[in-house]
Amino acid sequence: MASITAPPPVRPTKVPPTHRGGKFYYTINVHPNKAFTLRLNENAPTAIVGFKKLEDAFMIGQMIESHYIKQKEWPDMTDQLLLPMAQREDLEFLFLQKWDFEDLKMTCTKNYLSMVSVDDIGTTKRGLSFEGNMLTFEATTEFYVDCLKEMYERVGPTHDL
Repeated sequence: MASITAPPPVRPTKVPPTHRGGKFYYTINVHPNKAFTLRLNENAPTAIVGFKKLEDAFMIGQMIESHYIKQKEWPDMTDQLLLPMAQREDLEFLFLQKWDFEDLKMTCTKNYLSMVSVDDIGTTKRGLSFEGNMLTFEATTEFYVDCLKEMYERVGPTHDL
């Protein structure tokens, strides 16, 4: 008679928490590398706009598309933002990108961008009101040296002479 020895049963291990879940933002993009940005004033850095709620990002995306179709140009982001109410059901050429906050923060830091966090959009007599924060990100000098090296080493488009 033969006997088979089996290893002892293994208890399932619990994955340690990373504190990354649930903090998602949505950006409005026309291309994967071209997101909706703005400058709050002349002295402020360029900031990517991140929406906490998908429906808020979708509504503003619809309004930007409506402006572009009607005016044949992108809205002016240097002064007060005036956009028409959404006249479309879907987004035709803009898309929403979902980000984990840590990934969006790293992208902003690598590209010398701040972030405007749109936490909530409300309705007033004069239009829409935005609640949120301006976030700035900084890293060590070595981090930026590595980022610049990486950008420099990327193969760019070649031009025929």
